[in-house]
Amino acid sequence: MEDRDHLPEIILFVKAGADGKRYGACPFCQRIFMILMHKSQEGLLHFKVATVNLSKPPEEFKKAGLRRIPAIISADGGLDNVDDIVDYLDANFPSTSLAYDNSTAEISCKDIFQKFCFFIKEVSKDSASLAIELKRLNQYIVNTNTKFLCSDHLCHLDCEVLPKIHHVRIATMYLKNYKFPDELIGLKTYLTNAYNHEIFIKTCPSDQEIVFHWADKPETPTLSHERHSQMIKEEPKYTFALP
Repeated sequence: MEDRDHLPEIILFVKAGADGKRYGACPFCQRIFMILMHKSQEGLLHFKVATVNLSKPPEEFKKAGLRRIPAIISADGGLDNVDDIVDYLDANFPSTSLAYDNSTAEISCKDIFQKFCFFIKEVSKDSASLAIELKRLNQYIVNTNTKFLCSDHLCHLDCEVLPKIHHVRIATMYLKNYKFPDELIGLKTYLTNAYNHEIFIKTCPSDQEIVFHWADKPETPTLSHERHSQMIKEEPKYTFALP
């Protein structure tokens, strides 16, 4: 492995939490965080993480012309489009272990986040559409013999899907009193594998931050002022156990 001091350095900007400092919840930020952690473990780069409140962005962020998160700054400048960031990281720090070629896996999970958004924003009045998509992914997983979607190792699809699935699970549990059905054994196994993986654990936001991320949107179920204040003061909680 190359000497760490001589590896390229990247700064990853992610959403700041409810206190303005801690790591906040954003599935797109976690996706890039997971990719960078993987590549750093492969000895391709090292990186540091900075939290950003977009209403008061740091000078370094503004000087790089960045406006959104996640964002990165590298020796080549700044990027704040998720797809551009992924393409840049793969082109400059190639690692075949994240690549995949599995259209069936993609199809099995492509609509879950959309149906979740409809449910949490009450565009859909019940969980039926979300449940259909969860069952579709569950069926795909049951028919595979791998720990993750395409192999026994994390790939780009997992880095995209797992943060979203975790948001679905935590946000609906807290805000809609909805729990993944017991019969979704394949999906629960997939999540358990993620919850036991160092990269997912170290990049995952707390339950509280996930709840704030969704409850603070104008069209979603809200928290009372008292409950919001109480949750900010609580120790960060991570619900990695599954019934």
